[in-house]
Amino acid sequence: MQLAPPLGIFGGTFDPIHNGHIYPVLEGAEKANIKKVALMPCYIPSHKNPATASSEDRLKMVQLVCADYPLFYPESRDINRGKPTFSVDSLKEIREAMPTTPLCFFIGTDSLQNLFTWHKWPTLLSLCHFVVCERNGGSVKSLKGNSDNLLQLQALLNKRQIFNPIALHNSLAGHIYIANTQTLTVSSSKIRQQLTSNQSVDAFLPPKILDYIQQHKLYQPSADFC
Repeated sequence: MQLAPPLGIFGGTFDPIHNGHIYPVLEGAEKANIKKVALMPCYIPSHKNPATASSEDRLKMVQLVCADYPLFYPESRDINRGKPTFSVDSLKEIREAMPTTPLCFFIGTDSLQNLFTWHKWPTLLSLCHFVVCERNGGSVKSLKGNSDNLLQLQALLNKRQIFNPIALHNSLAGHIYIANTQTLTVSSSKIRQQLTSNQSVDAFLPPKILDYIQQHKLYQPSADFC
């Protein structure tokens, strides 16, 4: 079977989308030679509190980012579904639509460490590869301890981790690639808190996103922050 070029997928609440989302994935995609990445905002994430901004606003902010970075395109299927969803649901749909395309799901080190709490996580590895971007200074190589979770994760890495990203291009799913990208210690919750306190967030957001937030009066001091 002739495989198509791999497709990257990066999902999240994006409430709001910020530089800590954008730059590590840009770098990880370059390291893995992935030419397209779908940015997929969640409708209502199953593992977090409900988003502060509406689905429409969060999708619009993603579209603004995609307009400035040719690597990205907006993937709205989670929002279009209009109900709580899991990553496995969208990956199944994308796999059905793209049966010969390797799917590379971008996550952070923290998400990898929590992988065993994900809904139907073994099925994910039958649908996609994982491209792990370093986050908050955490390194998979420095994992320590002998808890069941760490032992299970180390066993998974021993079985699934690859060191040459060409393997992502040569099979549909099942590998874990550590991209070792830059670390940007910023979170959407921190940005929301600074906005509600009238503190500057210029360093964390693309200018178009900040303009959109200001124009649409998102994350105002009267908003209900979680």
